[in-house]
Amino acid sequence: MKRRLVLLALTLAFLMGQATWADSGRLALAGRAGTLGLGGDVMVNVLTDLNLRLGVGAFRFDFDAEYSDIDYDFELDMLTFPMTLDWYPFDEKFHISAGVVINDSDATLDSTPGESLQIGDDIYTPTEIGVLSGRLGFDNVAPYIGIGWGNAFGKSRRWGFVTDLGVAFVGSPNVDLSASGTLASDPGFIADLARQEADLEDHLEDFKIYPVFSANLYFRF
Repeated sequence: MKRRLVLLALTLAFLMGQATWADSGRLALAGRAGTLGLGGDVMVNVLTDLNLRLGVGAFRFDFDAEYSDIDYDFELDMLTFPMTLDWYPFDEKFHISAGVVINDSDATLDSTPGESLQIGDDIYTPTEIGVLSGRLGFDNVAPYIGIGWGNAFGKSRRWGFVTDLGVAFVGSPNVDLSASGTLASDPGFIADLARQEADLEDHLEDFKIYPVFSANLYFRF
């Protein structure tokens, strides 16, 4: 539902912007590529030195990592909606950006141990553990701040590039683990899983700040 509402808001913003600003040269569309994935932006010139950008980015990333001697397979389906204001304080190229990134990403992990492992405070066999599965949760709204170069509404030609470098404060991931083994419903095992969740959250603490780099190819109407 949240994803549909954001997409609807972006669509309405584009249609309103097209009707209001298209004939005045104050509307631009851009293709986006960077650490938020592939996507696009709607750019609107609000004031002489201030632009509004509404965008979308998506990509999928799989990787393996070991935490507390347990090998995990991670799968990240990233879907974000950056919404920023770009301020040009000095000239028509350099800008300072601030805003939010709506984060509708989905991250999962799983592990199938082939030998006995320590989970929490105890040792468990592969049969007792089964498959460890989990989900990572991030803040839905991440504040963003950054700098960049380029302006779709400067004196340059109707097309060009805008680049950005910044950080999104996505918050520390929350981890929710479950297991499919013979002890999946055992209270002691569940307590150890909770300790394992806390340990994973400590290891993933560094991911609370996400680096954002993007290059956008725009066309101004």
